[in-house]
Amino acid sequence: MDDLRAKAGDSPTASRRWVWELIQNAKDVAPADGIKIRISFEKDLDDFVKFEHNGKPFTADNIRFLIEQVSSKDRDKNEDGKRKNTGKFGTGFLTTHLLSGIVEVNGVAKEPELDYRKFKLILDRSGEELEEIIEAVNIAKVSVENLDVLDPYKEYLEDEFNTSFLYFLNNELNIRIAENGMRDLESCLPYAMSFVEEIDSIKIVESNKTYKRKKFHVANDNLIEFIEVYSESDKITIAKLTSGFTNIAIPVKIDGETISIIEIDNNIPKLFCDFPLIGSEVFPFPVVINNPNFNPTDPRDGVFLNNATIKKVEENKEIVGEALSLYYQLLKYASSNKWDNLHLLAKIKSLYGNAPEWLSEPWYNENLLKPIRKELLHAEIVVTADGETRAMLQEDGRKLLWFPYSNKKEIRDKIWEIANFWFPYVLPRKSEIELWYKLIWDDCGKLTLDQLSDFIQQRENLEKLQEVLKEKDAVEWLNVFYEVLQLDEKEFHTIIDKKLLVPNQNGILVKKSKLSHQKGAIEDIFKDILEDFGNEIRDNLVEESIELDFESSIDQSFIIKEIVSEINEKANNREVAKKHRGAFNKILAYFRQYPEKSKNLFPSIYRNRHLLYDDDEIANNFDKAEQLDDLLSNFNVTSADELRSLLEAGKSTSTGILPITEDILVSMGITSVEEWTKALEDKNLEQLYAHNPVPSTDMFVFAQSHIKRARQNVIDHLESLENYDLEHMEEIATTVLAGIKKEDREISIVFRPAYNGEVIIYYGSERDILDYEESELWVDTGDEVKKITLGHILKSAAINKFPI
Repeated sequence: MDDLRAKAGDSPTASRRWVWELIQNAKDVAPADGIKIRISFEKDLDDFVKFEHNGKPFTADNIRFLIEQVSSKDRDKNEDGKRKNTGKFGTGFLTTHLLSGIVEVNGVAKEPELDYRKFKLILDRSGEELEEIIEAVNIAKVSVENLDVLDPYKEYLEDEFNTSFLYFLNNELNIRIAENGMRDLESCLPYAMSFVEEIDSIKIVESNKTYKRKKFHVANDNLIEFIEVYSESDKITIAKLTSGFTNIAIPVKIDGETISIIEIDNNIPKLFCDFPLIGSEVFPFPVVINNPNFNPTDPRDGVFLNNATIKKVEENKEIVGEALSLYYQLLKYASSNKWDNLHLLAKIKSLYGNAPEWLSEPWYNENLLKPIRKELLHAEIVVTADGETRAMLQEDGRKLLWFPYSNKKEIRDKIWEIANFWFPYVLPRKSEIELWYKLIWDDCGKLTLDQLSDFIQQRENLEKLQEVLKEKDAVEWLNVFYEVLQLDEKEFHTIIDKKLLVPNQNGILVKKSKLSHQKGAIEDIFKDILEDFGNEIRDNLVEESIELDFESSIDQSFIIKEIVSEINEKANNREVAKKHRGAFNKILAYFRQYPEKSKNLFPSIYRNRHLLYDDDEIANNFDKAEQLDDLLSNFNVTSADELRSLLEAGKSTSTGILPITEDILVSMGITSVEEWTKALEDKNLEQLYAHNPVPSTDMFVFAQSHIKRARQNVIDHLESLENYDLEHMEEIATTVLAGIKKEDREISIVFRPAYNGEVIIYYGSERDILDYEESELWVDTGDEVKKITLGHILKSAAINKFPI
């Protein structure tokens, strides 16, 4: 009593035991059809707890042992191997005196061959000195010495509440202890009634609830027994598996054909010896284990599972081994039948040095934790983001599932969000991120920022990354990843500087430290020229849309300086220059296309551009000069200007050759040498165009590229318009597109580049198409794509009249 009183205020278990000791005692005297129990808890008025049952009458020994506080129970096993009684030590009833030092017992005594006798007994344990206790025991003995001379109890009915224990609550501590016990009763009652067949019903007067049970199976499967413990206002269903006297149990919810596992409350003991062993909540097992043959500790807060080599410990370990086999059966059954909340079967954890005295942590690790986790890795218990249920490991041991992992919830959520664009089929569903974060262990796939970075690095380039992201733009996705990475500053610097995670302008993933930021616009031709010289500048520049800060930057002036340096170094050596002819040709082409800009950007190189030509080009130019001299002689003029004026005046030679510029070719839609030759034979060309002749062998490439460019720009523009349908479009001539539908009418489109501000209709096919009503003329000016109407032609050409 001293020990109990000392613990009463602080012990998390002592104040909860009293109700189970009373129920256990009642169970041990249950009649054949089961014990009925009624519990009254009154506070704020008389402040008492009254426990009643309809159990068998007291024997004289029962009364004597109750007074002397020694056990009258036999822990021997019956013929089936089950312990006859649950109690053992005789001290359990003492815990009820935490409610009150004085208890009033009312009951009926009965001995064979004798009549029923009704009695009242006061048990006083309020004394704190040995002499006080002895005196109280003697008084109690004297109070029942006249039991045999009492009048027989003629009104005895077996089904009535003939036995009662009345405790008056004298202080706040007593009331709190009563509340703790009653609260524990409602939590653990469904399990106790699932395990103890001797309990018929328990009524709680204050809440007006009478708890009963019914059993059933589902789907004609006898492996699992379902016990529904219900009252007038609530119910809970327990799924139970049994092997011999060993049971495992877990709460479930059944809705039609769907069975969902319910989480076991943290205050539910994991070990039952028919009744809860208060304090065994610390035993980290996924389900509740029961066996009436458990050998519990003295305070009944657990069972001996330590390293002692004694029979009781070995018996306990054997029972837990049976429970482990039942757990495997439950795991297999529940996963194969797609129960909901399967993750709750993985709720097992390391003890981290916090094992109770009765439990050996090494034994627990080797015999429970490791085997269960090994089984869990291959069980299909994880519902993934794509709605499937999968195992954590593949058969060959490779990780199949990846769980977002970080010490920050925000980062865990963000990891899931970005990874869901990539591999939803290996992620847990979003609602279970936190559940699995608390459950997983080192053998599971932990999707940390570092691990996600490894997955990105393995893709090598943007193209491969885009393949797995499908609907999400790879660069946008990377920018979000960098944002998540920066939520953990330490991880950011460790990962971003170590792994290949940032794309350069060639789309290759490299280390951030290897890249520079592009400052302002840089013309692609300059990057091409520099790369032709062997300086892979795009490898050193970050992809332009990446949103990261860089220590260094490169602008166009830097690129131009590099080009100038390369030219100065290589142009003076003719042999070296030959190896870089591609770069020289590109810079020369740029000079021809943009002479004024080139003078400003490359003043010295532009002035000495003749040094960029190779010997063959120089020789070719000499040939052209000689041919020009011949032309001047043939036309009897002394300069190119005189020859130009002569041709413009229409005074050409009998060959009828009219020099054509690139712009004219583009305007006319001419894209081949054959078309040029044919056009030159057309005498009307002299009347169509007045121009300065610029003969060049490159003009056809120029013309063709611009026509292709105009074609694509016109198509892109038409596809952006709602009333044009290009699904069945076909090209029937160089500049004519047919099969286009406009507002369900089939039309033809003539397209032309108009980069020099004008269009010449040369092809007969074009004139024929435009002669039809269902046709349109579209041009690409370089700045915009637009349709040319008759009104536009009349206005721009200042046509006031025309023949019909």
